[in-house]
Formats: sequence, C-alpha cells, structure tokens
Amino acid sequence: MISLPYPALDLIPHQAPMVFVDQITAFDAQSIETSLKIRPDLLFCEQVGLPTWVSIEIMAQTISCYAGLQGAKQQQAPKIGFLLGSRKLQLPCAYFALGETLQIRAEQQFVHEGLGQFQCEIFYRQHVLSAVLSVYEPSDAERAKL
Repeated sequence: MISLPYPALDLIPHQAPMVFVDQITAFDAQSIETSLKIRPDLLFCEQVGLPTWVSIEIMAQTISCYAGLQGAKQQQAPKIGFLLGSRKLQLPCAYFALGETLQIRAEQQFVHEGLGQFQCEIFYRQHVLSAVLSVYEPSDAERAKL
C-alpha cells in the first residue's frame, strides 16, 4: 500500500507541463483527495494566477489518480482515460492566486464497463468549485485511438 502524501505523477499518464495535481492526500474505495500548489510554472498560469477554467483538467487528473490507484492494486500501469464531459460546473472566481494550495476531491458516483461519473470539488479559500465529470477508460487504449 502507498503512504500519504503520495506523488500523483507516479499514478497518472501525464508529463510536464500538462500536470495539474501534485500529490494524493487521501483515498478510499469510492473517493480520492489530491492537492495542487499554484505556481508560475504551471501551464496556462498568468501573472494574476491560474485561471479557474483549468479546474476541469485539475478534476480530471484527480480522477486519473483514482484510476491509477485502482490499477496499481492489480499491478497495472496507469492507463489513458478520456474526459467525456461535465455538468453543473460552478466557477465562483476567475483565478487561483499564486502560492495558494488547492484541495481537490473526487467521489465515484458510478462506473460500468469503463464509463464513469464523479462528483468533483476544489476547495479554494472560501470557495468550492464543483462539477460532475463523465469519463471513459477503454480496456484497450490502442483500439480507442482515433
């Protein structure tokens, strides 16, 4: 089993500069919590901070960490997954300020034959940014290429 906090990059099939999760801070069978420190070297970061529209990718990468943990239990390498869409996206502010640390939570609502839906939240200062994300993890990533 892994000890927390655990580096997210070990469990997701991403490389810099497209990495928006630093570490896994908690997880169980249905949910995961991660964190991200807002830094100038993050892709899309501006002088005022990271635009909150990047929240979709932050949430998706948190789900990818969850899938990576599930695969690691079966000694599988991280797999490619696809974001199919989002619902009920709530972005109460425009930017995440430099130097702040986000806490991200994703809870599995259902998974069936590679299709999944997760309730996601990002906790930032007094704000909660939320969305429901639909994702797909094909059993064979090669056949899924377009």
